[in-house]
Amino acid sequence: MASQHFLILGLDGLRADMVTPETTPHLLRLAELGVHFQHHHSVFPTATRVNIASLVTGAYSGTHGIVNNSIFEPAVSPDSWVDLGKYDVVEAADTYYQGNLLETPSLGEILAVHGDTMMAVSSGTTGSNRLMHHKVKTLGGIGFSAHGIPACYPTSEAERIVEKFGPAPAMGLPDAARASYITDVFLDHLFPTYQPRVTILWFSDPDKTFHNCGIGSSEALEAMQAADAQLGRIMDWMQQPAQAGRMNVLALSDHGHVTVRRKVAVDEALTAAGIPAGRGVYGEQVAVVPSLTGAIHVRDRDAALVHRIARWLQEQSWCGSIFTPGKNEVEGIVPGTFARSLVGNEHPRTADIVYIMRTDDERDENGIVGGCYDDSGLPIGGSTHGGLSPYELRNVLVAHGPAFQQGAMNTLPSGTVDVMPTLLHLLGYDIPETVDGRILTEALAASAGVPESEAAPLTYHTEASTGAGVYQQHLAVTRVGSTVYLEHGWVEG
Repeated sequence: MASQHFLILGLDGLRADMVTPETTPHLLRLAELGVHFQHHHSVFPTATRVNIASLVTGAYSGTHGIVNNSIFEPAVSPDSWVDLGKYDVVEAADTYYQGNLLETPSLGEILAVHGDTMMAVSSGTTGSNRLMHHKVKTLGGIGFSAHGIPACYPTSEAERIVEKFGPAPAMGLPDAARASYITDVFLDHLFPTYQPRVTILWFSDPDKTFHNCGIGSSEALEAMQAADAQLGRIMDWMQQPAQAGRMNVLALSDHGHVTVRRKVAVDEALTAAGIPAGRGVYGEQVAVVPSLTGAIHVRDRDAALVHRIARWLQEQSWCGSIFTPGKNEVEGIVPGTFARSLVGNEHPRTADIVYIMRTDDERDENGIVGGCYDDSGLPIGGSTHGGLSPYELRNVLVAHGPAFQQGAMNTLPSGTVDVMPTLLHLLGYDIPETVDGRILTEALAASAGVPESEAAPLTYHTEASTGAGVYQQHLAVTRVGSTVYLEHGWVEG
């Protein structure tokens, strides 16, 4: 039998409900040929770098340690938060954490132990590219970024690529030219040269265009179609005799999006309430790392101040779900908050308070459901992600190739954390105990399509009285075996 190869094709930010014949005809064709996972889930926070880390470790954010797109570590970045979207910052953080930025074994590390090659080829941020195979400099493999030679490894290989293909095009909205460029590099050079066992080929779109132009814009439609067109090229390539019987493609996204409707600067609002807060740095005792899912760090983890801030958040009309260190498996230490562990986000790097800016189910001017408050540089009418709305949590997975069933529809919940253990199972390698995901047995060609466990829905509630009324939180999840998939988090009051 020919050796199995796996291509993970990333369509960054693609919402599951935006997969249509108009936007993604090739993806739907792939689904007809292979397995369409109809209830696929992101991990929390629903952010790219978090989910890339979960993709390559099979673990929740609180297990692998990338607790948000950016983390707060003054020893690494004294003047602001640690922006893990930059490859050199990822390297600096890994050095600071003594090689344990990711605290669980990653796919690239495991493949290297078995003498296999892994490649990460991306038009997304350089930090995301490095997180796909963060030990590339010590363990070997390829990390190629469309953002230029300094972000690539090895440099000599990046220089050969630029000599052969020219420099990568500048980023566009849509980012179609760079998607085509990295597909050229993979098909015409990197795969024929190295025959990697696993490749991650990651497109910055539709995410990049969604953020800047809005998820219902004409540019967004073009971005989805352009990324899907590259998938069409991959599908044609899979049909070539040289790839017959050995190439598996997993086309997926990392999260969805919601429309930015209103803006709130949380650090300014907190300061105005009498609690001086810095933006990315400590004010007096408090630092805010802003985002749709934001983080509040309290110096010395002062419990009284944590309670005061969380109670204040519960009274704000723009604030949604709130998480604090666990009092038990469900409740946080502040009444009315949830435990961070309930969403898989419990870790020493996690903020004292994790909050989500409130989301809604309203339609934007283009008829797209789902909106939010936001605290970032994105424009009103643009879109973002990070929270617990179903429009962010529901992402995409389609798998096709000899390892998977043909023409199957998987209605059992699945998630980002399931990809790595499934690949290791198919490769015949041991699965680390740190893995939170499960093997997608029901989708494999070697199975009868029967799942090992059934889906069990659960809903959690907590509440607290505030000066503004009653603050109520709800979280719906589905459990399959020991793996938990987040369905929807919302608040009332």
